[in-house]
Amino acid sequence: MPKIFTCAQAQFPKKGPAITQLMVGVFAYFACVGLAAAEDAQNQSESLRLKLEDQLLVRPLVTDEEAPTFTSSKKVDGVVDRQMLLEGDAVIRRNRTIIKGDVITYDPDTDIADVVGNATLIKDSTSFKGTKAKLRVDAQEGWIDETVYELRDIGGGGKASRVELLEGDQYEFEKLTYTTCGPDNVDWYLSASRMEIDPEANSSTGTNGVLHFFDVPILYTPVFSLPATSNRQSGFLSPTYGHVSRGNWSGWDITLPYYVNVAPNRDLTLFPRYLEGRGEQLGGEFRYLDRNYIGTLKAEYLSNDKVYGKDRWAFSIKHAQNLATGVVGYTDFSKVSDDLYVDDLGKSLNGVVNRQFNQEIGARIANNGWSILTRVQKFQTLQPDPALTAQTSLPYEREPQVNAKYVKNNISGFNFNFESDVTRFTYPGRYISEPNAATYGTVSRLYREGDRAYINTSLARPFMTPGYYITPKISLRTTQYSVTPFPGEKDVNRNIALPTMSVDSGVTFERDAFELKPIFGRDMLMTLEPRLFYVYTPYRYQSDLPLFDTADAGFGVSQIFSENTFAGNDRVSDNNKVTVGVTSRILDGETGIERVRGVLAQRIDLTGQRVGLTSEQTVTQKKTDILAGLATRLAGNFNIDGVAQYSQERSKLVQQTITASYRPEVRKLLNVSYRRTLNPDNSVALDQYEVSGQWPITRKWYGLARYNYDVVSSKVLNRVAGLEYDADCWVVRVVQRRYQNTSVLATSEIYMQIDFKGFSGLGSNPINLIQFNIPGYEPISHNPAPISPFERYE
Repeated sequence: MPKIFTCAQAQFPKKGPAITQLMVGVFAYFACVGLAAAEDAQNQSESLRLKLEDQLLVRPLVTDEEAPTFTSSKKVDGVVDRQMLLEGDAVIRRNRTIIKGDVITYDPDTDIADVVGNATLIKDSTSFKGTKAKLRVDAQEGWIDETVYELRDIGGGGKASRVELLEGDQYEFEKLTYTTCGPDNVDWYLSASRMEIDPEANSSTGTNGVLHFFDVPILYTPVFSLPATSNRQSGFLSPTYGHVSRGNWSGWDITLPYYVNVAPNRDLTLFPRYLEGRGEQLGGEFRYLDRNYIGTLKAEYLSNDKVYGKDRWAFSIKHAQNLATGVVGYTDFSKVSDDLYVDDLGKSLNGVVNRQFNQEIGARIANNGWSILTRVQKFQTLQPDPALTAQTSLPYEREPQVNAKYVKNNISGFNFNFESDVTRFTYPGRYISEPNAATYGTVSRLYREGDRAYINTSLARPFMTPGYYITPKISLRTTQYSVTPFPGEKDVNRNIALPTMSVDSGVTFERDAFELKPIFGRDMLMTLEPRLFYVYTPYRYQSDLPLFDTADAGFGVSQIFSENTFAGNDRVSDNNKVTVGVTSRILDGETGIERVRGVLAQRIDLTGQRVGLTSEQTVTQKKTDILAGLATRLAGNFNIDGVAQYSQERSKLVQQTITASYRPEVRKLLNVSYRRTLNPDNSVALDQYEVSGQWPITRKWYGLARYNYDVVSSKVLNRVAGLEYDADCWVVRVVQRRYQNTSVLATSEIYMQIDFKGFSGLGSNPINLIQFNIPGYEPISHNPAPISPFERYE
C-alpha cells in the first residue's frame, strides 16, 4: 500500500455541537502531525522527506509501488490509508505524475482516484485536462471526459470527447481534433472519430480523418496514421506535384511517396509517379545498415514513355561491407536507359544535372600505414546535346586498377611516402566503331587501350619550430607505358623517370594589434607569414605520352605552391621555379577565430617550362602571374572571399572570382558572386555573375531568389524566384525555376506547397531545390523545443 502524507489546511467538521467540532478538529490536526512525525522518525530515508534543495536535481526514479504519494488540498475528509476526500485545489503526486481537480476521492487500497471538476493529469511531456476523470494512479489507467490534451514531444494537441488511458502509456481518443497550432490561432486541424496512440510501437492510427483549413474541409481519409513520437514510422509522405516544361513536353508531375519502416536499420520508400502525357512511373529507394555493411538501392521504371516511345529506367546501388579487419569491399554502380533520361525524367531538385554515371566495384585495405585500392571503374557518359561540338568528353575506363600507398612519418625525423599504381585503361567500347571515335568530345583520344604503371617515392625532413619551418624533400617518379593506338596513330612503349627536389619554408611573426581594437571592439592579433618555395625537376619529352587521367591543375593558392602544374599521373612538369608569397591574418585575441586572411604570391620560372599538356611549350616568360586572395569572417556575418590572377605580361586581370555574403540574422541572407576568365588571346572565356538570397518582406512574408547570368552567351543559366508565408503553424511556399540544361534545352518548373507544421504538407516540396540554389537558406519548419525534465515541475 502506498505511503500517504497529508495535512489539510482546515480539519474541522461542519456538523455537531461547536465544542465537539473543536475537539474533533484539534484531535485530527494533532493526530495528523503526530502521525507524520512518527513516520519521519521511523523512516530516515531522504526519499521519504520533503525538503528544499538549493538547485533543481534529477534523481533516479523509484518504482511507483515503492514511491510515496503526496496529497494536498484546502480540505480533507476521511481516514489516512483509507478512502479520502480532497476538496479545493486537490492534488495527488507520485513520482512525476500529478493529478489535479476540484474534488478528488482517493482510495489507497484500490489506488483509484475519482476526479470531478478541472480534472488534470500531467506525466512527463503529456497533459490532459477535462471535466471529470477516473484514474488508477499507479498504472495511470482510466478515462478523462471532455479533454484538452497536449503532446509536447511532438508539439501537437487538441480536444477529445473522451480519452481512455490504457496499459503501457497507450491512449484512445474519441471524437477528437488534432493540431500543432497555438490555442489562439487554430488555422488548421484534423478531426477524426477515433485515434489510438501507442508510443512503444511509434504508431498513431485513426479513422474518418478530415483535414480542415480555416474551418474548411479540404481532405478526407477513411484511415490515417500520424507519428506518435519523433521517431520514424510507416505511412504516406507528403505528395508532391508541380507543372514542368522540358523542351517539347509540358505537363503535370505528381508523386505520392510511401515510407515503409522495415526495421530499425532498414527502410523502403516507394515513389508512384504520374507524368501527364508520358505515363506512370514507379520508383523506390531501399536503405540498409548493419554492423558490417551499409548501402542504398534505387530504381525507377516508366513503361512505354508516350513522348519518347520506349521503356525508360534508372538504377543505382551503393554498398560497402567489411570483409575482414581493415578490408572494405564496395560497389558504386548507376545507369540510365538513354541520353535524355535525366533531362526528361530526372526528379532531383538539387539542380545538378548529372551527365556521367559511375560504375565501379572494388576493395580498400588499410593496415599499418598501408592503403591499398583495387577496383574496376567504368562510366556512362550522357550526350543529350545534338551539337557535336558540345559533346561531353568521354573518360578512359579502368579495367582494372591496383594502387598501393605507404606513409610513415617521423622515422628518425624523416617522413617517407611510397605510392605504386598499375592500371589498364580502355576507351569505352561502344564508341570505338564510330568514325570520329578518336576525337569524340573536346579532348583528343589517340589510344584505344593501354597499360600504365608508376612508382612514386619521396623522403622529407621537416624542421619545425613555433616561429619558422623548413622542409627539404626529394622524390623519384618512374612511369612505364604500353598502349594500343587507334588506326593511323603511333604506338608507344617507353619508360620515363624523373627526380624532383623541393624546399618549402616559412616564418610566422605575430603581434598584438592594438590599433584594431576600436574597429573590432576586442583584443586582436595580427600575423605576417612569409613563405618561400623552390622546386626543381629536369626536363623530359612527354608530348607523345597518353592523357589517361591528367589535366591542367589551374592557378590557385594550392597549385602555386605545388611541385607539379598538372593534376593526374601522365605529365610531370619541368621545374626550376621559386614561389614567393606572404600571408597575413587578423585573429580574435580571445578565441583565436580568424577574421581576415590575405594572400599575395608569385611564382618565378628561372628557365621556362617546356612540358605542355598536349604539345611542347615555348614559354619565355620568367615570371608567372601574380595571385592575390582575401577572405573575411567579420562580425555581423558579413563575409568576403575573393581571388584574382594578374598577368604582368598582358597587364590584365586574367582570372577573378569574388563572393560576398551577408547574414545578419536567421532567414536574412544575401549572396553575390562574380567570375571572369580570359583566354590566352585576351578573349573572354567565362563571364558570369550571380545573386541569391532570402529576406523578410514583412513579418510573415519572405522572398527567395537566385539569378545566374552568363555574359558570353547572353543567357540566363539559372533563375529561381519564390515566396514563403509563415503563419505560426503552417507555411506556404511558391517557387518558379528555369534553368538551361544544354545549349538548346531549357526546363521550367513551378512548385507550390502548403506545409502544415509538424503534420504533413500538400504540394511539391521545393526545400531541396532552394537549399541548393541559395547557399545558407534556412527553411521555416516545426521544431518543438527540447523538453526539460523540469518542464512540469510545480
